[in-house]
Amino acid sequence: AGTDGDDAVVVLRQIRVDIPRTCGGLPLFGHPRIQRLMERVLYIWSVRHPASGYVQGINDLTTPFIVVLLTAALRTPLEAIDLDNVPDSVLSDVEAGVYWCLTKMLSDIQDHYTSGQPGIQAMVLRLKDIVRRIDEKLYKHLDEQGLDFLQFSFRWMNCLLLREFPLHCVIRLWDTYIAEPTEGFSTFHVYVCAVFLIYWSPQLKQMDFQQLMLFWQKLPTGKWRAREIETLLAEAFVLKSLFHSSPKHLAAPPVGPL
Repeated sequence: AGTDGDDAVVVLRQIRVDIPRTCGGLPLFGHPRIQRLMERVLYIWSVRHPASGYVQGINDLTTPFIVVLLTAALRTPLEAIDLDNVPDSVLSDVEAGVYWCLTKMLSDIQDHYTSGQPGIQAMVLRLKDIVRRIDEKLYKHLDEQGLDFLQFSFRWMNCLLLREFPLHCVIRLWDTYIAEPTEGFSTFHVYVCAVFLIYWSPQLKQMDFQQLMLFWQKLPTGKWRAREIETLLAEAFVLKSLFHSSPKHLAAPPVGPL
């Protein structure tokens, strides 16, 4: 029992360290009421899912749900919300909605966060295979520069492109993931990542290792809008349709126990 209590303290401490770093560009996530909401959601989720528990990055995954549910509940644009005057009952409803949305999403990708993160490893392997087949010159260039796919795409899989796009773009992206009949956040996400990578192919093929690493750290997507996301989604859907008609294209060796 003592060990469980110690573990709980460690988890709560980590959550409290991560929450202030969440989506720093939006004042909403710096407000104490939203930070307490996130803390409760993340802590309860971790307690109820001991196989993975809380992992850094899960804090970011709450942000699209908070924005969508809060603005819908108040029928107010995000920038016009005065959090000091939002009724407790509204925030309680939003908190419950965020918890269950997060739970449903993570149930599809829980092996992203178990020991060894086999789900992420498998997705990176699939991404590598797709890129090799549809843009071999880019694949070879990255290989020649000594760039491992895991070095840049781990974050894409772990945070589901949250850190690569403005939040309104992420909401549009996830809307399609949720609408996918199955595996929107896993299988379809890999195709979106493949299209996203190949989008930059002409520039990437001119870069050396150091330039590539700097480029990944600050992608020029700050001014992207729904239009660009919808183009990515359309191309990813075409790619998925082509590859799923020939499933052997995506054959990958098993990665650890699932």
